[in-house]
Formats: sequence, structure tokens, C-alpha cells
Amino acid sequence: MNKILFIILFIILCIIFLASKIIITEKFAGNKQSSEKLNNTLKQIANDLNESNINNWFVGYGTLLGIVRNNSCIEGDDDIDIIIDKNESNKLHDLIKKKNYNYDNHNKTNFTRILLSDDLAPVDFYIATKEKNNFNETWEKVIWTNVFPLTKKKWEKNCILNIPNNYETKLEGRYGKTWKEPKNWKGPKPAKKVI
Repeated sequence: MNKILFIILFIILCIIFLASKIIITEKFAGNKQSSEKLNNTLKQIANDLNESNINNWFVGYGTLLGIVRNNSCIEGDDDIDIIIDKNESNKLHDLIKKKNYNYDNHNKTNFTRILLSDDLAPVDFYIATKEKNNFNETWEKVIWTNVFPLTKKKWEKNCILNIPNNYETKLEGRYGKTWKEPKNWKGPKPAKKVI
């Protein structure tokens, strides 16, 4: 009888463990999001960064592609991508604590993923070293060249987004010459490491 109870208890604990893994995966790992949810997330985090006087950041990767090409995040993308100066990371972590945002378990020195709330998409922060006019982003191993001066793009509801200098060249370097044409892929492989 004790063995049967032990086996039942073990099975219940395994189910609880697997269910918690599924919930974490649903919140953080690569789930497709609506452009509306992504846009709302981008507005929230951009306003938070600007209000916290965090200045050396810009939208990157798929978020930059969507904002430049469509003036909107891309339908079906899974998160918001922001490149941020490592010297601003203490302010960033203070902001995350102040706003009571949740860290994902990928919190590293060169990458931080957070969830603002259950009704918003995850935000990926790529922590980069500022070297003169370049950002050396070591998570994806990309050097963003000549990012300054940043363009302050007035976006939805007076939200200000930071866009890197020469963004079209960067998008072509990352996604190829046909970056203006919507595709269901992440760009050519291998991706350029200096853009």
C-alpha cells in the first residue's frame, strides 16, 4: 500500500513539474505573438527606458526590421529586441526591480530576458560593450557599427524609439538585400557579424 501511494505521489509531482515547465516555456521561449501585443510591449519598455534616463539603447534585429519596414512589430515575432550599452545595465536592472518585472532564467552578463506582464510579450536585452561609435554585442556576436547618432523616432502615441544610425545598411547586412520584402525566415545563414 505504501509503495502505491509513493508511486501516485511521484507521478503527481512529475506532472506538476512538467506543467510548470510548459508555463515557463509559453511565457518566455519563442512563442509567436501578435503585432498588437508586441507593439504594446515596445511602447511600454521604450517609455520605461526613456523615463529612467537610460539613453544608450536602440531597437535591433526583428524589432528594428518591423519598425523600419512596417512601422510596426512583425506579426508572429516572439519578442522585442533591444541592444543596450553595458554601462547602462545597472540602471536597467534597477528599472526591472522598480517595475517588478520578471526575469527569465536566461539572465546573464551579456543577455537579459524579462516579462513585463502576462499580457505583454518578452523583451530581450542584448548587453553590448560600447567601443567608440560601435556596439559589440556578444550574445549573438554581432558588432553594430557607427550606431551614433541615434535617430529618435516618434512612434505610436508619442513613444520615442531609438534607431541606430545607417539602419538600412544594418538591415541589409543582417537580412540580405531583399530585407524590405516580408519573409518567414531570420535572414541568410551565416548571418553577418559586422553590420
